[in-house]
Amino acid sequence: MPISRPQAQSHPSPHPLSADAGPPTWLVTLLAVSCGLTVANIYYAQPLLDVLRQVFHLNDATAGSLITVTQIGFAAGMVFLVPLGDRLESRRLAVTLLTVTTLAMALGGLAPSFPVLLLAALASGAGSAVAHVLVPYVADLAPDHTRGRVVGRVMSGLLAGILLSRTLGSLVEEATN
Repeated sequence: MPISRPQAQSHPSPHPLSADAGPPTWLVTLLAVSCGLTVANIYYAQPLLDVLRQVFHLNDATAGSLITVTQIGFAAGMVFLVPLGDRLESRRLAVTLLTVTTLAMALGGLAPSFPVLLLAALASGAGSAVAHVLVPYVADLAPDHTRGRVVGRVMSGLLAGILLSRTLGSLVEEATN
């Protein structure tokens, strides 16, 4: 008589996707746009430094510190926040970082003084590291046979954000003159 093995119990998937379908197109697009917009936060202000210098009555070196602080925030996010993706649920971490980044950008847009703008830049720079949480998240959602295509689309959004952010910043700078 053959020995029968117990049937493997089916456990619900950690995400509401079937194993073969992968993430829906709208989700991949949303994640690509999210990556692009958040990584662009690091670069928006570069073409606007002269305008910011005039608005806040700063010298060139002080105005340039905004870019430095944003990069320091991004580096801090890479070192301290991105590794949390190994310990926390990626979706929850991403939503939290996107919320912090959005609030920081709103604070930066409404900043009454340069120190407040620096604080907002530090926080938005740190939160912009969320792109490095979203890419592995979408890779985890995609089945093996579509993973390269899905990750490529999200990375395209990230790179478009980098490239278009300075263009958008330049258009804003021109509109203020």
